[in-house]
Amino acid sequence: MKHNSIDSERSVVGGLLLDPCVDRVLPTRLTHEDFSDERLGYIFECILEMARDKKPIDILTVRDYIDSQYQPKVREITSSSSRSWVVDFQDLAMLSENSTGTSNIEVYANHIREVRIKNEIDDLKKDINYDNYQETVSQIQTLELEMESKNGNSIFSIVGKTIDYLENPSESGFGLSSGFESLDSLISGFKAHTLTVVAGRPSMGKSTLALNIADHVSQTNNVLFFSLEMSQIQLMLKMVSSKTSIPLSKIDKGELSDSEEGRFYKELSKTGNQSLTIIDKGGLTVKDIVVRSRQANSELKVDLILIDYLQIMKYDKGREISELGNITRELKYLSKELGIPIILLSQLSRGVESRENKRPYMSDLRSSGEIEQDADIVLMVYRDEYYHPEDTPDRGLAELIVAKNRMGQIGYVKCQFDGQFSKFSDVEVDIYGLSNKGGQVH
Repeated sequence: MKHNSIDSERSVVGGLLLDPCVDRVLPTRLTHEDFSDERLGYIFECILEMARDKKPIDILTVRDYIDSQYQPKVREITSSSSRSWVVDFQDLAMLSENSTGTSNIEVYANHIREVRIKNEIDDLKKDINYDNYQETVSQIQTLELEMESKNGNSIFSIVGKTIDYLENPSESGFGLSSGFESLDSLISGFKAHTLTVVAGRPSMGKSTLALNIADHVSQTNNVLFFSLEMSQIQLMLKMVSSKTSIPLSKIDKGELSDSEEGRFYKELSKTGNQSLTIIDKGGLTVKDIVVRSRQANSELKVDLILIDYLQIMKYDKGREISELGNITRELKYLSKELGIPIILLSQLSRGVESRENKRPYMSDLRSSGEIEQDADIVLMVYRDEYYHPEDTPDRGLAELIVAKNRMGQIGYVKCQFDGQFSKFSDVEVDIYGLSNKGGQVH
């Protein structure tokens, strides 16, 4: 849907007819090409020309100036005419009569330009594909630079943006819920413009956690899930297993009882109504993911993107550190561009296995410096039962360790983990501070 600026266009032209403060409009860089209404843009251009020629400006003088230019007669207006409209005194009178004045004319002028640029950007995003990716991205970036106000980086402007941020609950308040109260109480949900890295060694359950989050969020929001390892069918079976508490192994082998089969198909049908798109194509590059994300967002506004997982993406393995850094940086840029949270799964290095204490540190992230720098949140999954099945006090539990939280606290929470059902679930909400836990997160 196109952004609309018609009210601002009428306000600017009507205001100038009453108070020709052209000197206040010129710094906004507004031109007649920014107007969605060609006739209003023409009147605006005539007013600018009169100001440049130092001619007096009011309804009558503008009418006379326009009449002195080429004005097609009604009988001359055809489908082949360069202009299919005329401007008369009544049009000008109506604009001035309905004018809101010029006290906010700079705001209206800036809005007209921004709307025109936003519409152009949206059009480019709709047509982006693999072949025109670089050229289109360059055009989008140029338009985004054009949209920036020359005072947009001033402290006064930043104060205004900060007030808007604090007054917008979707920006400053609680983000998208993970579906786990204990985790949400620690990170305040997944917020717009952020990149969250969920990391763990194999068999810790990070893919299951990501799928549980996607399942929860997609019940009320549009979710895009890139699965580079598991197929769509595998993910669907895991989702239904977690909802029905029917063991995944029984579902996969087709060993369901009559009652289980009824529950399974009922839940499968309900899951089909959720707003979840799963792309299970392997060997995707970060460029592929960015292009597909933009296309999906242009078709149906995406609220959350999940990617499983970083190291299985296609990149130059001979330059792993820089390549992984480029991937996380591009995904961070994508989260800011689309204004949504992105969750990226990542493996931890094998160094964890050689330590007596298997709980992960931030340094266990492969190419940790690059990933840590780009991530807003680093969330690590650890299950002590996997390493100490006989003597762990945390049987059936998983630790979700928030090792980095750019806009909040760090710490960890415990969740119930039922591997046979591919399911994490809340236990008693319990946030442990690192200060009295031996500084286990680094």
